[in-house]
Amino acid sequence: MKSLVPILAALLAPGACGNPEPPDPPSPTAAIRLPAVPGRPAAGYVSLAVRGDRGALLSVTSPLAGRIEMHETMRAGTMTSMRPLERIPVRDGEILRFTPGGRHLMIFDLDRRVAAGGRVGLVLHFERGGPETIAAEVVPTGGDVGP
Repeated sequence: MKSLVPILAALLAPGACGNPEPPDPPSPTAAIRLPAVPGRPAAGYVSLAVRGDRGALLSVTSPLAGRIEMHETMRAGTMTSMRPLERIPVRDGEILRFTPGGRHLMIFDLDRRVAAGGRVGLVLHFERGGPETIAAEVVPTGGDVGP
């Protein structure tokens, strides 16, 4: 009988019968790349697992920035341009991403005291539910911003 106990425990464990527990969502990540020329906008990148019915991301703010705009990079042949985004629809379970060469944040009037190696709070404001704050790592011009 003792040999059946481990087998029964394995069969009764969560996920043992073909109904695996959903994986934990990835931790949110964020980075701000400092501008090459002081006084110009910095760029922001975020990866966040959306939980619940949030509707859309409406804006991003920071107490250390004058304003933050959501942008998208557009390519047509050899031409590249940016266009502002007013809102980004999101769904439960989706990963909201702002990445180099795609959707990104343009961060204007970043506080002069912000330096590489520091952290800046980015506050994401959704259509539904409360705001979500993510600590963004500040990286130097050309620095790696992660995945």
